[in-house]
Amino acid sequence: MTDELALSLRARNPITTIESFEWERVQGCIAGVCRKEDLDYLKWNQEEGLQRYDMERKALDPNHERLAEVPGDDLANIVSWFRDEYEYPAVLHLEDYHHFFHQEGHENAIERPVGQHPQWGSMWFWRNAARLKPRDDKCFIISGPSFESTSDLQKEVTSLRLDLPDVNDLGSVFDRQCRYHKFNQEGVEDFDRLRILEAARGMSVMEASAAFSQAGFANDNRLDTNSIPTIIAHKRSILRNSGGLLEYSEPDVDMCDVGGLENLKSWLGERRDSLSPDARDFGIEPPKGLLLMGVPGCGKSLAAKAIASLWEYPLVRFDISRVFGGIVGSSEGNMRRALDVAEAVAPCILWIDEIEKGMAGAGGSGNLDSGVTARTMGILLTWLQEKKTPVFVVATMNKMTVPPESIRKGRFDEIFFVDLPNQTVRREIFKMKIDRLGSKSGSDSNDIDLDTLASETHLFSGAEIEQSVKDALYRAFQDGRRPICTEDLLLVVARTSPLAITLGTEILEIRKFCRGRAQHADGMEISADMKDIPVPEPSIFDKEE
Repeated sequence: MTDELALSLRARNPITTIESFEWERVQGCIAGVCRKEDLDYLKWNQEEGLQRYDMERKALDPNHERLAEVPGDDLANIVSWFRDEYEYPAVLHLEDYHHFFHQEGHENAIERPVGQHPQWGSMWFWRNAARLKPRDDKCFIISGPSFESTSDLQKEVTSLRLDLPDVNDLGSVFDRQCRYHKFNQEGVEDFDRLRILEAARGMSVMEASAAFSQAGFANDNRLDTNSIPTIIAHKRSILRNSGGLLEYSEPDVDMCDVGGLENLKSWLGERRDSLSPDARDFGIEPPKGLLLMGVPGCGKSLAAKAIASLWEYPLVRFDISRVFGGIVGSSEGNMRRALDVAEAVAPCILWIDEIEKGMAGAGGSGNLDSGVTARTMGILLTWLQEKKTPVFVVATMNKMTVPPESIRKGRFDEIFFVDLPNQTVRREIFKMKIDRLGSKSGSDSNDIDLDTLASETHLFSGAEIEQSVKDALYRAFQDGRRPICTEDLLLVVARTSPLAITLGTEILEIRKFCRGRAQHADGMEISADMKDIPVPEPSIFDKEE
């Protein structure tokens, strides 16, 4: 951002906004550019008032002689004085000013302190302030975490955003914390140091400083690879500030707990280390992610959790339904904030469950909600297309109610179709579930007729097979706390009506939609008909009068 800011000031653009939570880095960046461009740096915030930055002392001075003529503390007067009377080439930086830009009912609006002029946040106030000419040699810089309600000023404002620190910046923070706390770094190799920095990637400077300090003290005054779990735990706490949009999910399964899906497993195995620094050094771009479409209950969510275990990265669940808020402009802001937080904890696996809940309106005309859904999901789709950060997206979809162009290749590296399990896979799922769920009861899949069960559960999904094992355990518990047997399972299966019976038509539509658009997760052809699934006849309520 430094180069962009330098160009903006050199061009004497009247107003530049800088979006960032890191006020110290923003100040340092502005001071560095002003030093190179030979500009005075004046800074104002509500707590400290107006100060001038002393380039020699690298400190702010509220009593500098060039501020002797400041007409009081009112910002409106300060702005007018700076614009019309200040005699030197300069920048006036208004820090944490985002609160003062407000719209009625907007989530960022705040109650005005006594004595504050309401025009401080008005568009006309700043349109008037923007009437600076390049010959005036003066510019305004306005900084804060968010400027979602300044759209009326977009023609007068140059908008910049301070990126999160890169590995080199984090390395400086790492070295500074080690010196300050006198951590013992003897024997810590460069490769180990790089792994620690990668674990902190996506943190701000202040967050990284806190994480390194905490990790060092937790590891006997030493920062090595044993400190990485503490750093990762610190990153998880960032998710608590996402307003419930994102939550850290502890994966309790691995890939061996997923039945079938051999084609998907092979694809994931080839990309297992694709988010690592070694992969980037080899010239491999971080993979964008994959989309799992198909029949409900057939392992899509389970696979998402297993990917996090297989690749050994944090799993972050994105509840897309929480994005859409009731305040004007909040949905778009929620989406941007969620994606920012996801990048802040990268590298990670971002699990977007039932993405169709949001995408259903992405291609609509916007007549029902003034285009909010389309704009909000457009932010997600653009991010999926353009993102460079190591955030691997795993999206699942049960209903094919989205515009086909919204899920095309380019936004996802691959699209997989997850169908009802075949007989071989059903046998595998029964074996895994019996051994896992029934272990404490003494149940053993070797004592069960798995072939008969697989044959008798035609059209069962993986979730229905799992529930059958759970129901059999209830029966065995009441019958003397014994291990489950084949008869228990067959009885449960006989009284279960699989969802595929009642959702035959929907499964047909899913298969039609996925054919030609997705790979089969088991490596087979996607069935073009419904010969294997009985489609129910319409009821009297479905028939037209």
